[in-house]
Amino acid sequence: MRGSPPTRPLGGVTLPDEQIDGWLRWSAALCAIVSLGALVSHVFGLLPMVFFLTFFGVPSILLLLVMAAYARWINAPVFLTALAVGLAGGFVGTLAYDGVRLLFRTLHLFNYDGFVAIYIFGGWITGRETTTVEAAIAGWTYHFWNGLSFGVFYVLTFGRRHWLYGAAYGVVMELCMLGLFPLFVQVTDRFDFILLSLIGHLVYGAVLGLIAQHWARSF
Repeated sequence: MRGSPPTRPLGGVTLPDEQIDGWLRWSAALCAIVSLGALVSHVFGLLPMVFFLTFFGVPSILLLLVMAAYARWINAPVFLTALAVGLAGGFVGTLAYDGVRLLFRTLHLFNYDGFVAIYIFGGWITGRETTTVEAAIAGWTYHFWNGLSFGVFYVLTFGRRHWLYGAAYGVVMELCMLGLFPLFVQVTDRFDFILLSLIGHLVYGAVLGLIAQHWARSF
């Protein structure tokens, strides 16, 4: 006879390992995507970004920390590895994304400043002018939080896949940007805007995909 599947405790009940892993994985993925929800909510007038981040963003980060602590307690290495690789991949991918945009701005190859939206975000969060130090700090913090969040979401969703999945993920991010950014950023040259953002997101996704392919574990 086959033995019973391994079980773990969760909220006072005992569930099979597979159900616990699935609960952790998709709950964490939902928490990770909250950063995008803050942007969508603000752009469409549902809730100002600062309030969304306060009442949903901060709790989502705390909940992720709680889930990570619980996963460590029950010894869920695949989930913990996904979080670590997602954070690392998102961070390095964001650096590569910004590096490409900085290079293009330095060379004056495009008639679009890829960093302008960051300061707009900072203005939304702080209520200050986009040229202030406070807006810059808030905007860049939100920008990197986005990069880390998208990295965690990718690894939790796809696990250890070929890096081309990451590149395709970058294209999906680009499509989301094309749908949202023109609603609050003045775009004078559509071709430059699309090409610059597409290259940046492809680089982000490819870097993230490579890191996940080499370091993540299959679910």
